[in-house]
Amino acid sequence: MEVVELAELFLAEIVERRDFGVATELVFRVPPTFRPSPGQFVHLRCGDGGRILRRPYTVFSYGKETASVLVREAGSGSAWLRERRAGDLLDVLGPLGRGFETEDKTDSVMIAGGAGIAPFPLLSRVIRERGGGTVILWGMEYGEEFGDLPDLLAVETELRVATRDGSRGCEGTVLDLAREEGLTEDVAIYACGPRAMLLALVDSLDEAGRSSLQVSMEERMACGLGACRGCAVPEAGGSGYLTACRDGPVFRGEELDWERMRKSI
Repeated sequence: MEVVELAELFLAEIVERRDFGVATELVFRVPPTFRPSPGQFVHLRCGDGGRILRRPYTVFSYGKETASVLVREAGSGSAWLRERRAGDLLDVLGPLGRGFETEDKTDSVMIAGGAGIAPFPLLSRVIRERGGGTVILWGMEYGEEFGDLPDLLAVETELRVATRDGSRGCEGTVLDLAREEGLTEDVAIYACGPRAMLLALVDSLDEAGRSSLQVSMEERMACGLGACRGCAVPEAGGSGYLTACRDGPVFRGEELDWERMRKSI
């Protein structure tokens, strides 16, 4: 997987905001040199009010002059971001981290839990442009949780949804969809979502399946550069740790110690 060393610090004008249920997409201008890979993130400063640390957000979409992030409110920083409007400025650092590696396989399955959908529209677009096939499996609590975003994404790529209450798609979890899909070593598997979801996914895969798996870890990131090690995740093959912000946020399934991960839920 490629690590892009060069990150930029810039002020970005918000040109559009789109509300999707519990989440908001903020579309902002980017300089010509801003070229994120799928799975990379930006670090956003969230105003004043004692919020010293930036917040990490995966690049949700990217075009010639704009990029966007998908913000779900989880604290004061994300609440501040969801209050932004067109014309406001964002203090942006990025792109940061290690993104997904696109596999030399015909078919790809992307497994998203909740706001873990964020890296997959861009990844799916890149894979399709290279002639690959993609399907996104998305689990959420209820059908209107993310408004009409599922309908919009389904225009671009094959999308299957699972809701716990059965109000959209099938009733159940995204792992129920994954079992129906059939995950084999011939399929590239990408996943992003809560740690418990990732652990359950790993438990369902054999060794070959794990070797085909790449996961994007949702961790709190303070510095975004690997210096503070506040986002450390356990490394396989010993007692060491990797930083989600610099070594990741994307990792291959066999890079992580899932048993140690299980103890930290």
